[in-house]
Amino acid sequence: MSKVLDFYKFIDKIAPFETQESWDNSGFLVGDGDKSVKKVLLALDVTEPVLNEAEQIGAELVISHHPVIFGALKEIHPKNIAFLAAQKGIAIISAHTCLDIADGGVNDCLAAALELKNIVKVDDGEGLMRIGELSKELTCEEFVKYVAEKINVGGIKYTPAEKKIKKVAVCGGSGGDLYPFAMNAGADAYVTANIKHNLFIDMRRDNFCVLDAGHFCTENTVIEPLAKKLAEEFSDTEIVVSEVSEDPARYWSK
Repeated sequence: MSKVLDFYKFIDKIAPFETQESWDNSGFLVGDGDKSVKKVLLALDVTEPVLNEAEQIGAELVISHHPVIFGALKEIHPKNIAFLAAQKGIAIISAHTCLDIADGGVNDCLAAALELKNIVKVDDGEGLMRIGELSKELTCEEFVKYVAEKINVGGIKYTPAEKKIKKVAVCGGSGGDLYPFAMNAGADAYVTANIKHNLFIDMRRDNFCVLDAGHFCTENTVIEPLAKKLAEEFSDTEIVVSEVSEDPARYWSK
């Protein structure tokens, strides 16, 4: 039977932990590496509802994108997710920035979710951005609606632009400051998240269609493909995608 460390080693093979950013904390973060695993739960974030779900379905391991321990832990108490996981005997492996840049990782999955063709990497200095083509041209407003439907996001902030959209750059999560690389690569539009106000001003000035499609929704596209890879590698283990993992934000428009 597969053990927790077997899953760690497999993820390290497809998204090497040594490639993570210096500020990141990806890796095997909670639990016993020698524990046998019959069931794994996948989620973008490890929240208390996700841990409860893992306990209810009998999962010995949770694999997440965002690290359950990020900054230095200065205290341990019942509201601490790492504490709760240890208390429940649930191991946690988190693959964050190493999965962002990996082949088949977050940004390849976002590009695939948008059904882009001829996908290639953009030289952005970090290995994050991908660029590809839509099957047909869309207006900026048509493209916004298209993205919302493809990644199931409740609302999108965007900069309107007159140019028709065919070539699209993507960077899941916080990629606003990389937008000049998207423009220089010849993209007609750029899909990312967590864009700062001053960058929206610059993008509007440049008449460039940029979509802030939400951190959760732009990155959650990796979970189903990762589950499929794990299921193919670990045939003796049940791989489950969380049903309670959700975008913490809600969207309202007047």
